[in-house]
Amino acid sequence: MTNFNNQEAACSGVFAFLRPLWHLWTSEGLDIILPDKAAFKAAMTILAICANLCPGITVITYELMSNHVHMVISGPKDIILKFFTLFRRHFRRYLKGRGLSVPDRFECSLREITTLDEARNVITYNNRNGYVVSPDSSPFSYRWGANQYFFNPEAKQRFYDASAKKVTQRERRKLMHSHISDGMNNPPMALDGCACPMGFCNIDAGEKVFRNATHYFRDVSRNVEAARQIATQIGERVYYNDDDLFAVVQRICKDRYSIPRPSMLPGQAKVEVAKQLHFDYNAGNKQISRILKMDQVLVDSLFPSASPPRDQESRK
Repeated sequence: MTNFNNQEAACSGVFAFLRPLWHLWTSEGLDIILPDKAAFKAAMTILAICANLCPGITVITYELMSNHVHMVISGPKDIILKFFTLFRRHFRRYLKGRGLSVPDRFECSLREITTLDEARNVITYNNRNGYVVSPDSSPFSYRWGANQYFFNPEAKQRFYDASAKKVTQRERRKLMHSHISDGMNNPPMALDGCACPMGFCNIDAGEKVFRNATHYFRDVSRNVEAARQIATQIGERVYYNDDDLFAVVQRICKDRYSIPRPSMLPGQAKVEVAKQLHFDYNAGNKQISRILKMDQVLVDSLFPSASPPRDQESRK
């Protein structure tokens, strides 16, 4: 217990050092703004350049999706808003150079993170976001964010061993369509054709918010309820895989019905749980049928207007 308390105290000290700490996000209700790999690579590098141009902020982690962004950032609110405005302006210029555009509604929202537990929840929410989007990725392999470097010594070592190269002034000008980064003291370090999060994110501080790697892995892989609460607060619709939902149903079976397995639920209880999965967890009809061992026809009759399910075969 003493060791646990000491670890928690150390985590609390890191969190206090990072404050004010913020969750920055953009709406997921936009059209695609990152249409291909080239756009993702450009956004990664422009983001790193803009972070460098805004001293006073520290990016802890971030995730780029095809139509929205999530970040955890430390620093004064006004500088963070300046940073996002800078990123949006120069990414818009990059896309315009390709004959593309960024929607006018590409605005950010900010919410201050006020507790240690909230910091942990938001970091893991960010770092699992790409995995939710891409069924071929894990929270440790999705390419377009800092997630892959958290508690991943091999990924970190690759950054050092690969001799990451500085993004040159010429390359920065071409991406930014501007001379604004000329004379930059610490230009981003590039790996695999774009700026690497290891070069400008304080991943070490992000890790130290957690007691250890086991603690982080548990939260990033199993803390479904925390993800749902954050999604509700910021107005996102999160879609869960079968493993996530099965853990939720097991807990409901135990706490509400004193039954060890979903397959043992009586008929009316299955209907009640099915409704909770549908309305509270955005579960698709096929997922509900699989997890609760319910007839597909019955599930479709319960939720006839449900859109095609974004379940494990076709996540967003």
